[in-house]
Amino acid sequence: MLARGSDYGGLMTRRARRSVVTSLAMATAVAALGGCSALPWLTQQQECVSWVTFDDQESLAASSQLIVVGTVIERSGTADLLGGDARLYRFDVEQSSDPDLEGSEIEIASRADGCAEDPYGFGDQLDTDERIAVFLSTDEQWDGFATVTPFDGVLPADELQPGLEPGLAAPSPSSE
Repeated sequence: MLARGSDYGGLMTRRARRSVVTSLAMATAVAALGGCSALPWLTQQQECVSWVTFDDQESLAASSQLIVVGTVIERSGTADLLGGDARLYRFDVEQSSDPDLEGSEIEIASRADGCAEDPYGFGDQLDTDERIAVFLSTDEQWDGFATVTPFDGVLPADELQPGLEPGLAAPSPSSE
């Protein structure tokens, strides 16, 4: 005969099962409330970029590698930027801080806010028919141009201050 409170040949008692379930529930709640995961298999974490906000065009230019003026031709696909899909656009370059690009067509990725429920909920800066000025940086993830941030870097062309120069080194030509 088995003594009361024994494990009945390896089977857990109701009290022991309840204790395990309660402990798991409490650990899950603590991990969720704490913002980090004590039980990584129960939660999924995503790193988010903290975007710089630019107060003026000079600081925006200092953080860019290229400034172009022109019009968006069409949306041309997507590119993987910071773990999410960024919209790609073909862009007709009328003026550029790099004179070699004037009169050409380039592809630009419109950065998105990857931590937002809707990555373009604030609006897509390049989704426009207007003549615009775009401050660009290169993105090594897909080896192309991208808007400096999801929120800054595109403005009406007639608002661009004359004489701005990019502050970052120009991109080196790819060796294809």
